[in-house]
Amino acid sequence: MQFHFLGRKAAALAAGELRHKDPLASAALGISRAQKIALAGALFLIAGLTWVAPVATALALHHALWAFFAASIAFRAFLLMLSSPPIKFAALPKDQDLPLYTLLIPLYKETEVLGDLCKAIETLNYPKARLDIKLLLEADDKDTIRAVRNVQLGPAWEILIVPPVGPQTKPKALNAGFARARGELVTIYDAEDRPHPDQLRHAVRAFAEDAKGNLGCVQAPLGYYNANQNWLTRQFALEYAAHFQVLVPAMACLGLPFPLGGTSNHFRASALRAVGAWDPYNVTEDADLGYRLGANGWRLGTITPPTREEATARLGPWQGQRSRWLKGYIQTIGVHMRRPAPHNALAGALSMMITLGTAVFAALGHALFSMFMLGVLLLAPWTGTLLAPVDYGLALAGLLVGMAMLALGARRAHLACTPLDLLGAILYWPLQSWAMAKAILDLVKRPFYWEKTRHGLCPKTHDVGSGLDNRS
Repeated sequence: MQFHFLGRKAAALAAGELRHKDPLASAALGISRAQKIALAGALFLIAGLTWVAPVATALALHHALWAFFAASIAFRAFLLMLSSPPIKFAALPKDQDLPLYTLLIPLYKETEVLGDLCKAIETLNYPKARLDIKLLLEADDKDTIRAVRNVQLGPAWEILIVPPVGPQTKPKALNAGFARARGELVTIYDAEDRPHPDQLRHAVRAFAEDAKGNLGCVQAPLGYYNANQNWLTRQFALEYAAHFQVLVPAMACLGLPFPLGGTSNHFRASALRAVGAWDPYNVTEDADLGYRLGANGWRLGTITPPTREEATARLGPWQGQRSRWLKGYIQTIGVHMRRPAPHNALAGALSMMITLGTAVFAALGHALFSMFMLGVLLLAPWTGTLLAPVDYGLALAGLLVGMAMLALGARRAHLACTPLDLLGAILYWPLQSWAMAKAILDLVKRPFYWEKTRHGLCPKTHDVGSGLDNRS
C-alpha cells in the first residue's frame, strides 16, 4: 500500500482538462448564449400565443406533450418486447489471458463502509498481481484518511489524496486517479459496492470478443442488498431492476448509447482518454460520459454479473440523491444539445430523450398530473368534466408498460416482487416531482454542488441477501 499526495497542478488538470480542451463538451459553461436565446425565444413565443389565443395554445401544448409521452411509452414497450434473458457463458478467461486492470474507488466520508469495501474488493476473482487499485480520498476528509491508514492493504493498492482544487466532485477525483492508471481496462466502484467476484473476468471476455474494436464500455447491472429494508428501498430496487435488467440491455442490443451507472462501468482506457474522461462539472458524470462515448463513435455494452449497493432508506437522503441526478440530467441534455454529434446523431438524440428527457419531463409533471387526474375523477359526478378517452388511454398505457418493466426487471434480478409492490409505484413516481423542485433550485444557486449520499446506515439484518442475489 502506498500513499501519494497529489500536487495542486495535477488536481487542476483533473478539474479542468476537458473544460479547456473541448469547452462545449463540459457543463462548466452552463447554458450557452445560443441556448439562452433559444429558450427565451420559445418562452416569449408561448407567452405571446397564450395572450392572443389561450385556448388554442393550451391545446397545442397538450398535444405536444401527449405526442412526446406517447412516443416515449411506445418506444419503452418496444424495448420491453425486444429485451431477452442474458446469454449464459461457461468459459471465462484464464489467468494468463487477463490484462492489467485499474480499479478507481472514490471515497468521501465513508468510514462506516470502508472495511466491507476492502473485503469485497479482496474477494474479486482476479489475480492480485494484475490489479491496479486506487483509493481516491479528499484532502479535507481526515477521518477517512486516518481509517485507511489503519487498514492492512496489499501492494496492489495505492491511496491518492486529492487537494481542494476545482469542484469537489466524484468525477474530479476519478480524473485524478485515471491520470495515474496503469491498466488496459478501467472500472469504478463506489464505497458501498459489493461486486460479483467474476465481474472483471466477464468484462475482459466482453472486450476480447469485440471484433470491431469499438466497444468502449460495458455496464454491469446494479441492485440493492437492502431492498427489503422498507417500502422506499423496495421501490428503489424495483426501479433499478427495470433500468439495468430491461431498459439498458435492450438499448445496448439496438446499438444505442445509454446513461451509464455511477459504478461498475468497465472501460477501455484508450476510449476514456479519447473522449477526455469525466466532466468534473457535471453532477451525473456517468450519464454524460455514456453519451459522449456514443457521440465519438464508441459502442456501449452490458455484462450480467451484478454489483449490489445500499439503497437510501429515508425520504430526505433519497430526495437529495435524486435531485442531484435530475440536476445532472438537465446539465447533460444541455451539453449534448450544443452541437450535433459527429457519430450517430439521430440515435444519440433519440436515446437521450427516451431516457434523460423522459425522466426530466416525468419528474416535472408526475405530482401535478397525478393530483389533476385524481381531482378530475373525484369531481366528475358533480362537474361532469372528463378528459378525452385518449388521455386516459395514454395514462393507462404508461402505467401498464411501467409496471411490466418493473415486474420483468424484478424477475431477472431475482428480486422479490408482489402486486402490492407494483401498485406502490403509483405513489413512488410522484416523489420525483419533489426532488425535481430541489434540482431546479440547485441548478440556479449551486450548479456544481455534489450532494453527498451517506452510506453505512443499513441495519446488519438487511445487509445480507435482501431479495437480490449475486448470481450471474
